[in-house]
Amino acid sequence: MVDARTIGRAVGILRRASRPRRIVLFGSYARGRPTGESDLDFLVVKRRVRNTMAEMVRLRRLLSPLRIPADVLVVSERRYTEWSDTPGNVLHSAATEGKVLYEAP
Repeated sequence: MVDARTIGRAVGILRRASRPRRIVLFGSYARGRPTGESDLDFLVVKRRVRNTMAEMVRLRRLLSPLRIPADVLVVSERRYTEWSDTPGNVLHSAATEGKVLYEAP
């Protein structure tokens, strides 16, 4: 399992690399019930995203030196606002069960 210090390091990397509006930890770690097979699920909300897939791959690669199991989902603020109130999708889960680890001032 991944400790809080390492999660903090991951958030720092994501923050410096992407200048997000918000970083949310969701999934089993956010619920406080990770298992040995759990990965970290990060939602990175940015003002704008030009190429979502490329940005997700880029950020995930930046986390690779930490050697942690992690998924990084990247969305624009607009998309997050549109979908976070709609049950049945990952943005709603992140909004309702997630823990905000960083929010831009």
